[in-house]
Amino acid sequence: MKKVILFSLVLSSFVNAGETFSSQQLLAESLNRLKASQFDSTQEINEVSNWLVGLPTTGFSLLQSDNKLGADEYELSLNLPFKSRARKNLDKQLFTQTQTLVSIAKQNKALFVSGLIRETIWQYKIAQKKGEIEQSKLDWLNKQKARLTQLVQSGGSNLDLLFVEKQLLDAQLLMLELNQQAQLRLTQFYDITGVSEIPDNFYENGIEDEQLIFAKHPMVQQLQVSLQQADLQYQLTGKANNPINVSLTALDIKAIGANDRQYGVGIEMPIGLSKNKTQADSSSWLQQQNILSNQLITFERSFKTQFSQLRGEHQFLSKKQGLLEQQAQKTKQIFNKLEQLRKNNELNQGLFFQRMIELIASIHQGELNQLYINQNQSRQNQLVGATL
Repeated sequence: MKKVILFSLVLSSFVNAGETFSSQQLLAESLNRLKASQFDSTQEINEVSNWLVGLPTTGFSLLQSDNKLGADEYELSLNLPFKSRARKNLDKQLFTQTQTLVSIAKQNKALFVSGLIRETIWQYKIAQKKGEIEQSKLDWLNKQKARLTQLVQSGGSNLDLLFVEKQLLDAQLLMLELNQQAQLRLTQFYDITGVSEIPDNFYENGIEDEQLIFAKHPMVQQLQVSLQQADLQYQLTGKANNPINVSLTALDIKAIGANDRQYGVGIEMPIGLSKNKTQADSSSWLQQQNILSNQLITFERSFKTQFSQLRGEHQFLSKKQGLLEQQAQKTKQIFNKLEQLRKNNELNQGLFFQRMIELIASIHQGELNQLYINQNQSRQNQLVGATL
């Protein structure tokens, strides 16, 4: 039987009102909150008896004679269904696999919570960055509004001022929406973790080889162990695994002038091979094997498809990042040049405002794209089954 390998990635710390949380502590707090909400139904697994298949049974019988000179019989029996050696070995393996499945279930729960935390953090950060970009536009537009207001008061045209005010309203509306998104993610983060502030320095490292990762995935481990467990349960249906029934009997015969007590032991043993199974057991086992095997194949195909998509997206975003950084440098130069042309009245005012707003957004696209890269990395880690 394969050993289940659980693995995690090292992340940065989390801060909440002066407290610092490691990623493992944050995940533990989130799982405790889940348990406190009575969503954790995991029960402790107790090992069954090493000797008996089931509970001992006792029996008592009384036989009274209808003849005055007859004898009355009193019988007391204790029945013990002992395990065969083969049954002991199978039960031991089943118990080990049950413990493994419980461990995997806990890992899957931790992975689910990790996914909630990851997505909440990156969606918050992306909304926050977009809000910062809009704030840059607002700061610049407010300066232009103040300048144009003075010109209008001096008798100039108010068309440019109206255009700037319209752009200000557009940016404020978008800021309102982005702030709402960020606040929603912050509330979700607190509900999940109990931490009131999303960390600024959240970052995840890369992952290892795809094939090795797939073998470690909790879902793969769960399906493989379930297949092995189904095979062991099928073996249990063999006749040789039936219990060895031992009966301890005490018989008391009472008659006039005589009293006879008898004690005895009875043993009932299965005769046959462990391979002797019914057609119904064979059909049920084969159906379960097919279901679990198909689930494993389906998951593998889905995993490879999603992993390939995320890797391709990461490569695309990484290449895009280099170009955006170069673009930002050129954009800053153009921005300064347009400012100079505007001061010298060498550029149409309407065109100037439109171009400058576009340039402000363009300057910060590299910062936004880097967040998409980091989000992609977290999604890769989530896909391969790595918890926080």
